[in-house]
Amino acid sequence: MAGALAARLALRFGRGRPRLIVVEPQRAACLYASCLAREPVSVDPSQPTVMSMLECYQPSLLAWRILAATAHAFMTVDEEMAQAAVLRLERPAGGDPRILSSESGAAGVAGLLHAAAEPAMRSAFGLNQHARVLLIVSEGAGEPIEQFREPM
Repeated sequence: MAGALAARLALRFGRGRPRLIVVEPQRAACLYASCLAREPVSVDPSQPTVMSMLECYQPSLLAWRILAATAHAFMTVDEEMAQAAVLRLERPAGGDPRILSSESGAAGVAGLLHAAAEPAMRSAFGLNQHARVLLIVSEGAGEPIEQFREPM
C-alpha cells in the first residue's frame, strides 16, 4: 500500500510531492532495516506483533524500489504505541469522529503521535502549526483489546 501511494504521489506531484513517512511495527521492520542498509534486507522474525497485518520480514522488491526513491523517512512503532493509537481513535478529543481501527490500521496514527512528541522528529518531519497531515487508517477494528481499555 505504501509503495502504491508513493508511486502515485511521485507521478502526480513530482518533486513537489508531499512527504511520505513509512511506519512499521518495531518487531517486523524490514523496510526500516532496508533503509538503514540502503538495500533490501530481510529481518529475523521475533515475537509476533499486534500489528499482524503489517508483520512482514522481507520487503517487496518492487515496493522497496519505489519507497527507496520516494519516501521521506521510515520509522517504527512499538506494541504499546499502536494500542494507544487504537484507543485515541476510539475515544477522540473534542468533536472529532470516533474511528474503530485495528493496531495495524492505526500504525500511522501511532507514528504521528510519536513524532509529534519528539522535538527532533517533529522538526525533521516538518510538523509545525502550518503542517497538514493525511493519515490512512487502513482497516477497521479487529479483536477487542479490552485489557488495554480504561473502564467506562
